[in-house]
Amino acid sequence: MIKPRLFSLVLITTWLLAACNLPAAEPTATPTPAVSPTPEASPTTVTIAQPTEPLDLTAGKGLVSGIVCYPSEFIPPMTLYFLEVNSQALSSFDHDDGVQPYSVELDPGTYVAYAYRKGTTLAGSYSAAVPCGLTVACTDHTLLEIQVAAGGQVNDIDICDWVAEPGTVPTEVGGMGLQAQPTATAVPPQGGISLNCDGTYQRVRIVDQGAAGKTVAVDNWNGGAWVNVWNLASGDPMLKQLTDDAGHYPFGACGRMVIVPFRHSNPQLWMELGVYRWNGATMTEVYFNEGYYGEWSKTADVVTFKEATTLGNVFDGPLGPCSWLTLEHEWGGAAFQQVGSVVQPVPNCTQTVP
Repeated sequence: MIKPRLFSLVLITTWLLAACNLPAAEPTATPTPAVSPTPEASPTTVTIAQPTEPLDLTAGKGLVSGIVCYPSEFIPPMTLYFLEVNSQALSSFDHDDGVQPYSVELDPGTYVAYAYRKGTTLAGSYSAAVPCGLTVACTDHTLLEIQVAAGGQVNDIDICDWVAEPGTVPTEVGGMGLQAQPTATAVPPQGGISLNCDGTYQRVRIVDQGAAGKTVAVDNWNGGAWVNVWNLASGDPMLKQLTDDAGHYPFGACGRMVIVPFRHSNPQLWMELGVYRWNGATMTEVYFNEGYYGEWSKTADVVTFKEATTLGNVFDGPLGPCSWLTLEHEWGGAAFQQVGSVVQPVPNCTQTVP
């Protein structure tokens, strides 16, 4: 018989021997405390612009874009010109929609950019005065060259310098239709007049194009047929109208010139008035004026233009002229000269608009 103390000792010894043969227990992972990293200088992040979609251009062309400006409250119809300085190739584009932005496609090359208001000799350009800011201190009106590459785009070519001296901007070429050589003839063709009394004959027409508005057209007689050489359109008649008194008027001992009044559809009845002279090949602007509530008249060789210089209200009535400026210009055979100027205030008018 095994004594109880000896039996307990045998059991303990047997359990210890068995424990030595058990597999080792899996260690329990002890979480390591988070250690704050030592602060380091943040590297400069360089963002690489992702390539945009390719320009939708005609093969081999480049894109030039910018805005056009004009020294008035609206953008009149004009022609944009891009002259390649090496080949002298000239590209022209109509800009008749009355908005500032434009974009055109050009062949690769080196260009200068300029514009002419349609039917006039008024010219604007992309010159050194544009990036200068067009202030009175910007006296350099040299046209800036534009490098155009195939598939490329040139932005901010703003045709906004309209104060350059004559001769700074290239002479307008093209855009006036077929230039027929004047032909002297002893027998006036039907409907013809000799604007310069030189034996050549021209024809002045008012063309009503319905929803496209009215156009003043001048044709030249080439000895056998009429050839259209000059046009000045009003555009959308909902915005601007050619008035009924447009046409040719006598000036000087024999000559005649074309007077073109346009009336804008706005509450202040803005008017433009241009006078155009035949130069032997087309019409050249020799007089221009514009203003609110404009009115005009002609007496002998004097053109009178009346406009509102300030706006206001008479006895709290509707907005209207608060003062009038009347200018008189007389044709001297080569140019118009101012011969009169009168400012007339409107009685009982309170000025509300300068």
